[in-house]
Amino acid sequence: MINLKKRYKNRFTECLYLSLGCLPLSANCAHLTQIKHHPIDKIVQQNTVKKSTLSADKTIKIDQMRIMHIDIDYVYDKDKKQQQKNIQNLIERIQQIQPNTIFLQAFADPDANGSVDQVYFKNRHIPLRENLFPRLVKQIRSKTQVQHIYAWLPLMAWEFPKNYNIVYVSHSKGGKRGYIRVSPFDPQNLKYVSEIYLDFIKSNAVDGVLYHDDITLSDYEDSSKKAQNMYQSWGFNSEQLLKQPKHSKQSQLAQFKTAYLDQFAEGISKILKQQQPNILTARNMYAPVVLNPVSENWFSQSMPSTYQYYDYNAIMAMPYMEEADDHQQFYLDLIQQSKKYDPELNRTIFELQAVNWKNNQKLSTQEIIETIKFLEKNGVKHIGYYPDDFVNEHPQPSRLKSAFLIDD
Repeated sequence: MINLKKRYKNRFTECLYLSLGCLPLSANCAHLTQIKHHPIDKIVQQNTVKKSTLSADKTIKIDQMRIMHIDIDYVYDKDKKQQQKNIQNLIERIQQIQPNTIFLQAFADPDANGSVDQVYFKNRHIPLRENLFPRLVKQIRSKTQVQHIYAWLPLMAWEFPKNYNIVYVSHSKGGKRGYIRVSPFDPQNLKYVSEIYLDFIKSNAVDGVLYHDDITLSDYEDSSKKAQNMYQSWGFNSEQLLKQPKHSKQSQLAQFKTAYLDQFAEGISKILKQQQPNILTARNMYAPVVLNPVSENWFSQSMPSTYQYYDYNAIMAMPYMEEADDHQQFYLDLIQQSKKYDPELNRTIFELQAVNWKNNQKLSTQEIIETIKFLEKNGVKHIGYYPDDFVNEHPQPSRLKSAFLIDD
């Protein structure tokens, strides 16, 4: 997971409301910051498809999603016979567990740094590891009862070939580095990302896109020249703010950055919908953003903005990662805060962890099942888990199937 987490966790435990002069946002905030003349708007216009060529049916949503979140990295193998066995084993596992939704990784992260080196689909910019994504989608659709498949893709965490001379997110002194991400303030980067998504969507029929948890900037980011020029255009002394995380205007700058990132994502979503009008979108959100609005300063993520720009908010409801003392209370707090923006929880996904990354120990299948039942009891409709380990059959498929059954 992102290596900024430890610093954020420590700061999250501090009471910063008064020191930062920031109050929680209203549940029905009608005054979200809007970025006028966002550079993604021009790119969207350039990719507009004539309406007569589109065949839009009514978007069908699943009332209660039960989600397997799958890494293709563990399916891929240089030995193609072994890879075929991996595919067969994965399909059999999906048949056993019977999820109705799959979040399927479409990118390759062999060094596990959270950023994309290669991808599993053909495109013009990022090296192809193997055209494995469409093959797996075809297998899942033809051999399982899965209703929706979402492509799991980053928005910013791309590592381009060196000859591209990309402007990446940079950090002011004192900031810790997170994912390698392209600077969203360079219009050329936006063009490259839009072209990757356009190449993807033209060759892959999916029901949705899950945006990776890389749609984030800390209070020390982005300090690149292009970013600072943008902050200046918003009326901020960027050099001063990037060096003073407790500055009184920090929360205002964070709201602008949040809006800028989410409007970037919205632009990509519009490009996707030009090709596949019924596609749905979800974004991964860090739990501290849900629990404490001040966390927007450290993540450039917010609840009001998320429900404005995405169909679903996929909260990483992971108490071990957040070092929560009382796990049930942690879930209840997430539920309570989510209901302020999504009262019926129709657009909120709880994504559970199947591994404690602190010690690399797998959570027991029993604990995962008990958590699913606890969330259901408290009104959560959409539940998934990550990662799915088909090699070691974790969580145990027969037991998880019973927990994934939905009462009529």
